[in-house]
Amino acid sequence: MNSWEKCQKRFPNRTTLTEPEKGHLSIFFEDHFAATDQGQRFLFALFDNTVLWSAGPTHPWRYLDDNDTVSEGLLTARFLDTDYIDNLHPLRGTGQYQGKEVQCSVQRNCWTYLNNRTVHFRGTSTSESPESPTDDDTARVEQLLERAKTTITSAIQKLQTVSRPASPAVQASSLPTPPMSKGKAPAPIPPRTRTPVARVPTPKASTSCQPVQAPPPQPAAPQPPPGNPPPNPPAPAAMAQQNQPRILGTAPEPYDGSPDKAIAFWNTLANYYAINEAIYTTNAQKVSSALTHFKIGTPAGNWASDLMQTALAAQPPNYGTWDEFKEAFKKQFIPPASQMEAISKMHSNQMGSKDFATWFQEWSTEARRTQADETTKMWAFQRNLPPTLQQKLLMLSPQPTTLDALVEKAREFDKNWQIFGRPTGTPSRGHGSSQGNWRGNPNP
Repeated sequence: MNSWEKCQKRFPNRTTLTEPEKGHLSIFFEDHFAATDQGQRFLFALFDNTVLWSAGPTHPWRYLDDNDTVSEGLLTARFLDTDYIDNLHPLRGTGQYQGKEVQCSVQRNCWTYLNNRTVHFRGTSTSESPESPTDDDTARVEQLLERAKTTITSAIQKLQTVSRPASPAVQASSLPTPPMSKGKAPAPIPPRTRTPVARVPTPKASTSCQPVQAPPPQPAAPQPPPGNPPPNPPAPAAMAQQNQPRILGTAPEPYDGSPDKAIAFWNTLANYYAINEAIYTTNAQKVSSALTHFKIGTPAGNWASDLMQTALAAQPPNYGTWDEFKEAFKKQFIPPASQMEAISKMHSNQMGSKDFATWFQEWSTEARRTQADETTKMWAFQRNLPPTLQQKLLMLSPQPTTLDALVEKAREFDKNWQIFGRPTGTPSRGHGSSQGNWRGNPNP
């Protein structure tokens, strides 16, 4: 088992890369996948039989065996004629040559213009300019010929599978190569092929090649027997109904007025109407519909019923705005004592020996209930971290200005310590023996 197979076995729950992550891959990477370890997402790639890893598009690539950074020179070593390329991208293999956009073709092992024509760095004739109309036509003809050749080969191979046993086998390698035009007049475009079950026209073969004999075409499908005429197209009203947006998500369970369920219910309710804003387009629609999620016969149901009665008594009915409804709900069902308890927990819930992800989930839940401002939350968050982690954050320059940025930095420092900072065998906070680093522990 080679190193890449060991890496794949080590992370059985592999996932595909997102579009931003795919932009972090080199065109010379032979294979890749993404995996999550302790809540952190990592990218892995195979490059010249060497396993590399990265923490994401904003992080460098590193060797899996010793965590050394992969140099840019190594990533660009396989590009040819780099002395002629300006603004070379070491991963995507793009750049400029004499002010024209060019790209590296791995299949053709050369540089090409965006019109798929080969770049000749030392050429001097006017035929080598990518803007020459004749050469642009030649490039198009070459591309069409190549595409036609691929289509014909694929069609013949499919026809072989459905041909009679006595039919001669058709080898893809026996296809004649269409002539390539090198002068001003472009080579004629070969006839287009149709679906594989139809007769496939082939280009004329040269005198040194035998013509390709394709199997006979399949018989045409029988015509359906006469019957009832096709149904009429749907009416405009039915079409309009089909074009209506669909309900997304699940509505919250009816609320009974319990204070300990108030915040969770409101978050679910607000999220439900946020993702369905294409259906509930006005304040009246949102509020009137939201009032139906309160359980009848409970204090919450009686409160909602009173709001409905007040709204319907106005002419026309007036349900107010969504923000007014939100404030009324908070005053009714989220008592100040609950908020004070959340403030106390936000300031006293220290991380200690807990895992960062577990602790932050608990802390952030209480922080959201406090309705405190950003600065207060940042101060309480940093105060509850271990002293060593606090020192790391204090050394940052510039300092994070938002809670999200501060949390991300703390998570990154803690993750780096979990992977690289602890000696093997040191107890992990809340997880037994150490995970070690990538090299020291092949079986995390």
